[in-house]
Amino acid sequence: MDAVQIPYGYIKDGKVYRQAWGAHADREIGEVRDDDQGKSAQFFEERFSDLEKKISDVTEKIDATENKGSYLMKLIHLREHLGTHDGLGDYQKLHDDILKYESLVKDIIQKNRVRNTQIKLALIEEVKQAVELINWKEATEKVNDVKSRWIKTGSAELDKNKQLEEEFWELVKSFFERKKQFFEDKQRLTDHRRRQYEGLIIEAKGLVDLHGQERFNKVKALKEQWKEIGGIPAELYQPLNNDFNKQLKGKRFVPPKDYSDTLKKLLEIKEGKVSFQKEELDAIKRTLYKDKTRSQDKQGCLELIPILNEREFVNKISLKRFSDFSKLDSEKKKNIRKGILKDLIARDQEDLKIFEENSANFSSADGKMNKMVENKIKSQKKKIEVKTKLLGWIENGEY
Repeated sequence: MDAVQIPYGYIKDGKVYRQAWGAHADREIGEVRDDDQGKSAQFFEERFSDLEKKISDVTEKIDATENKGSYLMKLIHLREHLGTHDGLGDYQKLHDDILKYESLVKDIIQKNRVRNTQIKLALIEEVKQAVELINWKEATEKVNDVKSRWIKTGSAELDKNKQLEEEFWELVKSFFERKKQFFEDKQRLTDHRRRQYEGLIIEAKGLVDLHGQERFNKVKALKEQWKEIGGIPAELYQPLNNDFNKQLKGKRFVPPKDYSDTLKKLLEIKEGKVSFQKEELDAIKRTLYKDKTRSQDKQGCLELIPILNEREFVNKISLKRFSDFSKLDSEKKKNIRKGILKDLIARDQEDLKIFEENSANFSSADGKMNKMVENKIKSQKKKIEVKTKLLGWIENGEY
């Protein structure tokens, strides 16, 4: 059966053929379906149109973008695909269009590679200068900046690209290896010096057993050795230096706190210028007990607080026993308070006598019970002392 010619191909023996073009021979691309040659030919013409549209989309994108080089492989793939594509149309024209854009893109790529070669040569010079900087922080920032720009720069000319890449990354690698080695050596030196400082602190602790000229000579020698060790980071050195100086000085004198204002306020409470507040006195007492230093004002506060508390206690008893107490004259109030205090003192003295008489019965092998009894007797005597002083206040008109 003779072949039936159709645009860009022919039909023979029920099969559709694409005619030869360029270096590509005639090619069977499909079969006639439903004995309809026209529809079969139209099907393959539409396939060609789809490919034509696909190529047109790519070339339009190339025209619209600055980064034309990124489309080179897409163009090559489309060109190579033309020979095996099943369609009917002017493949030679598509081939020529693609070649035109390939040539354009390759030319741009080559120009970019020449420009990139110049950029990378300049970056290599920059990194050579950066790695020679003395300040590691400054050098690292500069190297990282150049490295970032290198990565963003495209490939250099093909015959130079590999050499440039190797030279650049060798410079960067060498820099970071030297930096790592430097800080490892620095850390080893720091550790060594820190151990030397710690050793001198241990020696300084032994000064507690030395006195006079011998101690003076040892302190002087330790100070000289300390100065010769060398620097370490401040955050490590400062605690060590503080400890060393502490050991050289021995037990540091802590000046007593100033309780003059506190004593003044307690005296104002005694004189009635400031109202009595139990919670406030308890807070003052806790502060005094926590402070281990000694001073005359502190002692005065410790003596006043229990008497002021006892005075408040006597006042409450007076009001409880005598409903009209607040209306009585000062002399009657004085006598009532004296009577209450004397009764309380007598009761405390009786309890003390019992404690002392029975102290012999409270004993143990480890002495703990004896200590408890001694503390109880001491506390009882303190109660009597406080009440006796308050009685003195009444007698002297200081109540």
